[in-house]
Amino acid sequence: MRYVHRIKIVFLLFAGLCFFIPSTSGQVNYYEFKDKQIYFGINIGLNFSDFNFTPIPREESVDSILGINSSLGPGFNLGIISNYQFHEYFDLRFVPALSFSDKKSDFLMLDGQTIPKTINSIYFSFPLHLRFKSQPINDFRIFVLGGMRYDFDLASNSGKRKAEDQIKIRKHDLSLEYGIGFSFYFPYFIFSPEFKMSHGILNIHDRDTNLIFSRAIDSLFSRAFTISINLEG
Repeated sequence: MRYVHRIKIVFLLFAGLCFFIPSTSGQVNYYEFKDKQIYFGINIGLNFSDFNFTPIPREESVDSILGINSSLGPGFNLGIISNYQFHEYFDLRFVPALSFSDKKSDFLMLDGQTIPKTINSIYFSFPLHLRFKSQPINDFRIFVLGGMRYDFDLASNSGKRKAEDQIKIRKHDLSLEYGIGFSFYFPYFIFSPEFKMSHGILNIHDRDTNLIFSRAIDSLFSRAFTISINLEG
């Protein structure tokens, strides 16, 4: 519930930006980009991610783990934008990126202890999005996007044998991704703050019954939201 509440707050903040858009004169800058089919840029962002756990039913477990809570951890993205504007209102976007993230969880024990765990990941991300843009208002547009994202985890520990208290994560992940943003057209570039949500559709937990925390988890899916800035031209 805390995760959903935070998402609602961020959506409201972004929506509120619409009421504080500075007016510009006559769409002069917008027309510089209107008929440009292909352009490139950079994407810089902050991500906040966690796991959606499904624990093993308590009646099937013989361990001392009572429950699992997940909390958002911070991260950083840096990507390169390739944009194909095939229609006045539609774009196809490919934004390969290097992404760092920390995912935090707390294991609640029968003896009352809480044992924190943090899983560090370094991803090569390959998202492909379809973007729909609104009618321009002077040099401003609102857009929504959706698509798929493939992640390869360079820091995955799925093939390693370490301490019995680790949680093994697979290297490959696939997510549904969607978002909203705002484009401001300046003379030589487009400035676009953007908000995205992603929900993993693959179970990335590499379950190992020899590991105490791993065998308490039935399935594990990634999820994240990202606040980013696009600079394109």
